[in-house]
Amino acid sequence: MNASVADSEKLLRQVITSVAQLPPNDLLVVYETISDLKQKESEKSSLTADEILARAKARAVEMRNLSHEQIVQRFIDATERIRAEAIAKGTAIEGEWESD
Repeated sequence: MNASVADSEKLLRQVITSVAQLPPNDLLVVYETISDLKQKESEKSSLTADEILARAKARAVEMRNLSHEQIVQRFIDATERIRAEAIAKGTAIEGEWESD
């Protein structure tokens, strides 16, 4: 067994042990996070540039009638979700969000 496989197995054991000790509500969060990661990973490999552009244009049309405040709040919410994912992965950037 090489070192990479041993390290992966050790990490997996640590994750499983940590997850097993979580309260039920936190288990649901872990499950949803894993589902989101799987979905994002499968979408990454299947979308072409044209499909991404089409989705972005459709999203812009959906948001056309929102106020500036609503759009800013959605942006803040999205960045907080991204930051939470980064924290979970151990890749978060230190510091606080200062302004839009």
